[in-house]
Amino acid sequence: MKHIELRPDRRLLKANFDGYKLSLDPIPVLRMELAEHNRPHRVRPTEQQFSYYHARLFGMQNHLVRDPWATGQCYYVDASGMVQRVHYDETLGRLKPVSAVYKLPTAITEPPTLEGDQATDGEESKTAGTYNCSLVFASEKYCLVSDGRGTIRVLDTGDRTAGRDWKARGVFQPAADDSSSGFPAGGFTLLDARFLVQDGKKQIHCVVLQVEHHLERKSETLLYWLTLEQQQQTPECQKPAQEWTLRASRLLRGGGFPRYCALDYRATGLLLASDKPFRFVFDSERPVEQSVEAPAKASETVAEEPPAHETYPFEWHQTLDEVVIKFVRQEGVHYQVETKPSSDGLCVFANDCAVVEGTKLFAKIDGDCTVWTMDRETLEITMQKQAPSVMWPFLFPGGPDEVPGGGGTGEGNQAIDLPPASSLDAALEDCDFGEAGEAEEYFALERLATESHQVSHHISLGSVPPLFSVTLRAGQPAAIVLRQDVDACLWQLQPQASPDACQMQHEGTLHAFGYVQASKRQQKFLACSPDFGYAVICESERRLFIYKGSYGGAGAGLRNRNGPQVSLGQQRLVSLDDAGEILGICCEKEVTLLMTETALITLQLGIEE
Repeated sequence: MKHIELRPDRRLLKANFDGYKLSLDPIPVLRMELAEHNRPHRVRPTEQQFSYYHARLFGMQNHLVRDPWATGQCYYVDASGMVQRVHYDETLGRLKPVSAVYKLPTAITEPPTLEGDQATDGEESKTAGTYNCSLVFASEKYCLVSDGRGTIRVLDTGDRTAGRDWKARGVFQPAADDSSSGFPAGGFTLLDARFLVQDGKKQIHCVVLQVEHHLERKSETLLYWLTLEQQQQTPECQKPAQEWTLRASRLLRGGGFPRYCALDYRATGLLLASDKPFRFVFDSERPVEQSVEAPAKASETVAEEPPAHETYPFEWHQTLDEVVIKFVRQEGVHYQVETKPSSDGLCVFANDCAVVEGTKLFAKIDGDCTVWTMDRETLEITMQKQAPSVMWPFLFPGGPDEVPGGGGTGEGNQAIDLPPASSLDAALEDCDFGEAGEAEEYFALERLATESHQVSHHISLGSVPPLFSVTLRAGQPAAIVLRQDVDACLWQLQPQASPDACQMQHEGTLHAFGYVQASKRQQKFLACSPDFGYAVICESERRLFIYKGSYGGAGAGLRNRNGPQVSLGQQRLVSLDDAGEILGICCEKEVTLLMTETALITLQLGIEE
């Protein structure tokens, strides 16, 4: 497993950005009321879907799906099971009437009849139940639609800019007589899809999410990675009704909820960001090796030596910038510290036994800034983190736990260093830290390879989860938006020659957006335009906060009293009256589209008053 550090491009940061200035200029708002049968399809959790993961899945789903291949177009599924097309006409400056492009054959408004909704005594209820409909675009020609009840349809959309009807080319659902096919039973939500041509065969890879509810333990998240393949056709035969078949299925299980999920360019790996790891448990093409050691025979039993850190114990603690290791010297133990300028150039020996090795540390350190002191009682080593503001969840795998506040019981022992007061230079507020006594979560972005079923690359994200994801260019995996100090940086996976390579590139920056986002308690949707021109914080009802990186002509030329010119952004507040709950959002370059329970709303951001 390779550890990767994300280093922002300094050319995309603004050291002189001085925040956002509130603008009272009105934004043109156009509203289109939806007929009752054209209102969005909405499923609410049942009594068996009451876990936190269910609440997040049902409450945070964006029902308005943007088409990255057609600017100004997005889609949703209405209450009657019709896939509706929403098109903003730039020449007219308004929305066209919604138009249906496909009708789901199954009535999605009927109550579910899945078996197992009621658990028997002593048994666990694992039924997925019914989910909201979801759709995802695999290419400029194909779209996948889930009815929320366990069925996936492969739809041939043709030229979507023409608004023609879509045709079903394949329908997939669990077989009643085959429970080992690897296809999920019950409802699920589509997360990502990718169209590929490999060895002359057309394939669609898709990932779906399902929450497995347990009565006696914490719920888990299941991710099914399905590979669909188009059937080969001979010239003399007609096109079959079922063009696509299920070629392979894989299952990943995790104790957390994915905040980011995307297939890489060649569908050889899955990128996941979560606070709990996900691991392969099933693969229909190749068996998954479980890391369980076989018990040793009695004749082969050998007394295992304890780890070096237990033989020569030490304590460690950390601040936002440093990691400190402290040994209490023992009689008869000789300590030796070797340091080098490299990022892993540290090794601590006790009686010629390596206790701490720089190559095994959780993250890289600055070898030039590593210092150590030794007296008659203690040996203390101070290491500088290469990635500041990232708290390490462990020192090295299998190592001792961190001692809060620097360890020891002396009166002079101080608590861990806290960040300075909130400002644009070090903008961390109370909402950035957990409640008193609450266990802090650590997030990581991992790439899981389909060949080895192992984690090939690991990126530590610290205690701040990914803010959101956005598709910058059609055909590319979604970019992940991460907080970097006060800013929000957009990281895009780059195509590589090797299928097992993983490189993230800093594509753009939403200046100070990490700071303003941390102060909003009622946020539901976070989004930005594909050109990074503006970002949006959308609440569940009524209010939207829009942040532009530049104020325009009104903000040009501002200077500090005796300093250089400053850079100001623009903040706008939009209040929607009698709109109901906001269920979806779609951001284009100059237009933001919103879908509520009863209407479609257009915010014309490109019109300057």
